[in-house]
Amino acid sequence: MKLKKMPFLILIILIIFSLFVSAVYADYSGYFFKGFADGFNKGLQMGTKIKQKKEMRWKQEQIEELEKIFEQWEFFSDTVQNLIESKQMSTDLGKKFLLLNSLLPMDLQEHGQNFFNSIVSVDKEKVTEEKQYFKNIINTISLTGKQIDLKTFDNLFDLLSNDKKSLINIVIESGFLFSTPQSELKYNTFEDKWEYTSPDSKLNYNVFENKWEFAEPNEKPKFNPFEKKWEFASLEDEVKYNPFEDKWSYENPNNNLKYNPFQNKWEYTHSNSVLKYNPFEDSWSYK
Repeated sequence: MKLKKMPFLILIILIIFSLFVSAVYADYSGYFFKGFADGFNKGLQMGTKIKQKKEMRWKQEQIEELEKIFEQWEFFSDTVQNLIESKQMSTDLGKKFLLLNSLLPMDLQEHGQNFFNSIVSVDKEKVTEEKQYFKNIINTISLTGKQIDLKTFDNLFDLLSNDKKSLINIVIESGFLFSTPQSELKYNTFEDKWEYTSPDSKLNYNVFENKWEFAEPNEKPKFNPFEKKWEFASLEDEVKYNPFEDKWSYENPNNNLKYNPFQNKWEYTHSNSVLKYNPFEDSWSYK
């Protein structure tokens, strides 16, 4: 009985197949393929959306991890600062950490930006590479059962870029007196602060700005039209633009821009100037 039905079933299948082929080549065949293509595209779109959601979740997780890293660094910096101020850390080690804390954040920001860019571009290999850098940082600054000592400094020093390592070595070798005899620290009693200035400089009152400033004997108040303020300057000084800091100031025509890595800014200064540390203000400037 089953064998008798077989030819009939085959005939039915062939008829259906012929109708299908005819429909494909008929005028309305485009609608069939359009429907098939639409369904296929919708499937692809759904798959893409699922992938995008997964990527968004991954990106969010990485960014949160980066934020936690910088929170840990901020906590570490505050702890070191408190140890220095409370004199629980030796003076020499405290100076070393102040130097380190002026330079290492620049590298942290650079690696942090690379980390963020890699997250946005979903470059997982680069993300893994930057994670290792931050893992080394976190392992070093972890305060659990550890002391902040010379070993901590050395471990963080090793993570610095080579140019910053050289700069720190120069300052340490100079005995933290990275200065020249042409300028010295003077106390400004009117402004309650210490400033580096030349021995010939005298305190002068700037009546236009209502403040006291150190100025050379040949310097007089001159109006800076770009910043709309008065500055002490000599007759030959000119208003020069600092494109890195987006500001104008009176400068000697022979002064050029130099980068101050400790303050992370560019300054106009003469060619023979060097960086000097002001321990009272915890700041560096070219003199």
